[in-house]
Amino acid sequence: MKVIALEGDPNSGKTKTLNLVYALLVQAGYTQVSGVFQDLCNDDCLDVFQGFGKTIGIVTQGDYAIGNCSVKNHLAHLQSLGCDVAVCACTVGTSKQKIKDAIMAYTPHHFEPKYKSSSAALERIDNFNCAVKIMGMI
Repeated sequence: MKVIALEGDPNSGKTKTLNLVYALLVQAGYTQVSGVFQDLCNDDCLDVFQGFGKTIGIVTQGDYAIGNCSVKNHLAHLQSLGCDVAVCACTVGTSKQKIKDAIMAYTPHHFEPKYKSSSAALERIDNFNCAVKIMGMI
């Protein structure tokens, strides 16, 4: 399973950006796999889509290094569902190295940097442009 990780500091717009990726998958014609969607609270979710010969998993929650909601567990779940590509969040900072390690266990993997926008006025544009870039990697 290929993993595309949106990597950034807390509150840099990772969840908002990945929710845009989610919407772009639907808009591009990918179909939601029935019975998979999980609401992970705080605008976070996990879901799987199929289309164009691919199974795409997405999880917007990327804050936890250990436990049931860890990125490691989310990625293992997406792999068990047969995903060819998984898109996830990767929070960086103190005590977050295990998140990155979990992602690096998959080959290939790619870390896409996500920076906090320089102004509130640019936030939506920056997030959208980043989401479009991720779509191009899928």
